[in-house]
Amino acid sequence: MKVIKRIALIALTILLIATSAYFPCRKFFKFCQKSRIYLNLKSQIEEESKNAPGHISFVIKDLTFPSLELSCLAREKFPAASLIKVPILASVLQAVETGRLSLEQQVTITQADLTGGSGKIKTLKLPINVTLQELLEFMISHSDNTASNKIIDLLGFDYLNESFKKAGLKDTVLKRRMMDFSQRPNGKENYTSARDIVFLLNKIYAKKLINKEFSQIALSLLKKQRIKDRIPRYLPKNIIVAHKTGLEHGIVHDAGIVFAPQGDYIICVLMKKSHNYKAAKKFIAQVSLLTYNFYE
Repeated sequence: MKVIKRIALIALTILLIATSAYFPCRKFFKFCQKSRIYLNLKSQIEEESKNAPGHISFVIKDLTFPSLELSCLAREKFPAASLIKVPILASVLQAVETGRLSLEQQVTITQADLTGGSGKIKTLKLPINVTLQELLEFMISHSDNTASNKIIDLLGFDYLNESFKKAGLKDTVLKRRMMDFSQRPNGKENYTSARDIVFLLNKIYAKKLINKEFSQIALSLLKKQRIKDRIPRYLPKNIIVAHKTGLEHGIVHDAGIVFAPQGDYIICVLMKKSHNYKAAKKFIAQVSLLTYNFYE
């Protein structure tokens, strides 16, 4: 009986050693495989970019192996358009964490608050009272400019810009309210970079945007994005994409987390100096599809 137990123990030890050796090797093989994929993907995107209808910047980041990343002009500042709403979201959640704001607090929106451009609030019967959390959903999921400006008024430019810096954003600045183009001739523009946006999305994915609860709130809002004509456009309908778009004169952006069967990844494509919105949106959608196909 002792001999049988000893043999069983030896067999179990061998199995444990073999298993511990197998999984690191398997992971290393997967890393090498994805590295080759990224090299091929880079050449494909470079080829696609020759016909880009504008000046582009992009970052594609693997979330299983974070060191795997493709980028082009990742730190170049681009007019942010509605992509600035992601850093604003992070700043609001930080303000809630410190007690400056509350997600349950009531905010009144009147006819005087209405802002042009995208949004749902302008279709509602005003005035209305909404919670701050509902205001965030309007801002992110519906890209509502009225909601965004209401939040900017709540926190102020100084607080928001200081919050961006404290969060680790190096290229993001808020100088004007949404749709206030009268400030552009004075040099007042909102800017961000692909690097900053990917940095925030990575924090959200890793549940490190302040804490797990706030990371989950941010992720759930991004998953509810109603505009699907860029990153998700050519992807299978069952693929979940948590993303935020941006669109202004000459500006077309999309950035998000793609939850793919073969591994999650972040993709961010920014475009400026574009005179063809339809072609710009299609370009971003094609880069998204190329990336997804390589993962498949």
